[in-house]
Amino acid sequence: MASTSTTPFAATGAFYTTSGQIVGPNGEPFIARGIDVMEGDQPTLGQLQSDFPGINFVRLAIYDYASPTALASYVNSLTAAGIVVELEDHTNSDGSDGGGNSGTIFTGTQLSNELSWYSSIATAFKSNPYVWFGTDNEPSEVDSSGNTDPAALSTWQQQTYDAVRNAGNTNPIMVEMNGWTDPASFGQGYTASVYAGMSNIVWDVHYYGWLSNYSTDQATVSATLAADIAQAQTITSANGTVPVLIGEYGNSTTGQAIDANGSQVVTAVDNSGFGSAAWAWGTGNPGDGLTTSSGGVSAYGQQVASWIAAAAAAAPTPPATPPANPGSTPSANDSTLLAGATGKLTDASGNAWTIVNGVVDENGAAAGLSSGVIEIAYVNGTIWQENSSSLWWSWTGTGWSSGDGTSTSPLPAAPPPKPTASPNDTVVLAGSASAITDASGNSWTLVSGVVDENGTAAGYSAGVTEIAYVNGTLWQENASSLWWSWTGTGWSSGAGTSTSPLPAAPPPKPTASANDTMVLAGSAAAITDASGNTWSITGGGQVAVNGVADTTTANVTELAYVNNQVWQENSANLWWGKTSPAAAWAPAAGTATSPLPAPITIASGTASSTVTQSQVSVVATAGTHLVFIKGSGDIVSLTGGADTITDSGSTNTYILPASGKGSDAFTSNILTTGDTLDLKPALAATNWNGSASTLSNYLTVTDSAKGATLSIAATSGGTGVAIGSISGATTATLTSLLAHSIT
Repeated sequence: MASTSTTPFAATGAFYTTSGQIVGPNGEPFIARGIDVMEGDQPTLGQLQSDFPGINFVRLAIYDYASPTALASYVNSLTAAGIVVELEDHTNSDGSDGGGNSGTIFTGTQLSNELSWYSSIATAFKSNPYVWFGTDNEPSEVDSSGNTDPAALSTWQQQTYDAVRNAGNTNPIMVEMNGWTDPASFGQGYTASVYAGMSNIVWDVHYYGWLSNYSTDQATVSATLAADIAQAQTITSANGTVPVLIGEYGNSTTGQAIDANGSQVVTAVDNSGFGSAAWAWGTGNPGDGLTTSSGGVSAYGQQVASWIAAAAAAAPTPPATPPANPGSTPSANDSTLLAGATGKLTDASGNAWTIVNGVVDENGAAAGLSSGVIEIAYVNGTIWQENSSSLWWSWTGTGWSSGDGTSTSPLPAAPPPKPTASPNDTVVLAGSASAITDASGNSWTLVSGVVDENGTAAGYSAGVTEIAYVNGTLWQENASSLWWSWTGTGWSSGAGTSTSPLPAAPPPKPTASANDTMVLAGSAAAITDASGNTWSITGGGQVAVNGVADTTTANVTELAYVNNQVWQENSANLWWGKTSPAAAWAPAAGTATSPLPAPITIASGTASSTVTQSQVSVVATAGTHLVFIKGSGDIVSLTGGADTITDSGSTNTYILPASGKGSDAFTSNILTTGDTLDLKPALAATNWNGSASTLSNYLTVTDSAKGATLSIAATSGGTGVAIGSISGATTATLTSLLAHSIT
């Protein structure tokens, strides 16, 4: 376990190690609560603090020896918020850059390049105590001759340590503690005397499911971690017992399949009492992914975030007493102050720098000779001034650099904006000039059936018909409808898969019925609401929702859809409405007020009337009329006279008169435009008993070269009286007419 000593430590303004603990600048023990981040795919400070509240540590994996200038803006944004950033080389000699003891120990040019990079970043950040360093990630123990030689690895780590320290940087260095040949081999073969001469170092121990042989027993997983840490701490430094920080752990050994004991590994690390950093920001593959493709936090990430938040809440509150040297904390690297702005820049010695009337002051007194100054900057431990001619001079300690100044700003150039990754499930088809952009900013196109990455053929592909970007992975489909995924170096092996990585297209949502749609009892029509539910009237006079009868309803004669609400009317002409299937019908006793717009009434003396509205009721009970219906979904009651109807709309319903009460003549074949004839009032005036088998004794259809005539008899087999005619329906029969009728 990590030490829980309550002995007060000195507040030095820097991090240091003692008695197996890391002590923070305020003199409090420091327990890292963090995650691993890959340079090039870096969350902003806001993202980190939003997704992982309480975070105080980021292990930044570097794959391209990024310069101090390229790193400064991001690093300084985090350290200014009190987050430690550890910079660490994640390259391997074989170019795989995946850790896990691959490749060989660095020598020659490879070693020189790495040490030069460590020296440059150590120099640049030596005044920032929140920037730490780490030796090469999960390094090889194999020397250039192919022999396993842990002692040579110790020499390599000594060289990295010396590169940092020789740059004048005394910040903590995390030293990788290898244990990749056997779960109990941490530090085996290391040269202990190498580390005995090092100061302010921290063992970086990594922990994954394989180290406990994938045991799912929590006690076993936790005990294995404790044993590995204890073994690592048998090698000491100049400060005695070396603190341990679990710089990498996760729920997947391979980064692809999630280990059976992945959750137990996370729990073991969280409960170990040691600081840690979870691998890694991003979606994983899918293992070890702290985030999701939609920008949220994965289940694994939530487990890590919960521990970070809980550990932050339990951390001791910094002492309220002011520091020994108030105001001596240096400004963040690349801080600037413009003329006319309040505030100051503070250098590493605690001096305060301001601009007063175009003159640079140090601690309130003019610093050397300066005039017309528009800006001062603090860059890599040096104060700079810029004048109105955009020329820069640096402070040497006793005055400004000689000469005419330089037009080259010491501040880092703003990095070009990183291309925005294409949305998840983006597709580009063959023949399209469009491109897919992945999370690393690479552009993928499809040219003559070949997949290109940044304009160059990506591996081997031919006959490709489609590329897709799904959950951070690029896929290709060929003309045989087989799919392969991009692995980073080539396409997935095998004969491809016929299973598309793209989600199935959701079924189209039903279109809601038009406002004021009406359905009469006996009609096979239905109302569709905004949520896609269908409402109809059963043969028993009940409302049915999605085909299921609502037993609280009875004697329903009509349904209406008004302003997103479904209404029912019963035979007593009372109305009830509801907004969803689960809601109750209201009002409880019903209302005699129809929710529908007032019907259009054609007066008895009106010779001609045109109806252009849809979903309305039209009533003419007396007189002779020429009626022109141009709307759709209307219910037209023409039951008291001799009416001629010209219908240029569709899906209208016509209520025909009883025998001897008038007749309706249609000038076109309405049976072909979705119209419906409501025969209920006409049949109600007969003695028909409602049996379909005897309907033909009352209702007859006679067709001719001009159309069809519909007649009705008051008694079974009686003489029929014409109640309607349909021009153009020359082949109509009783059966075909009933298919468009309500009886």
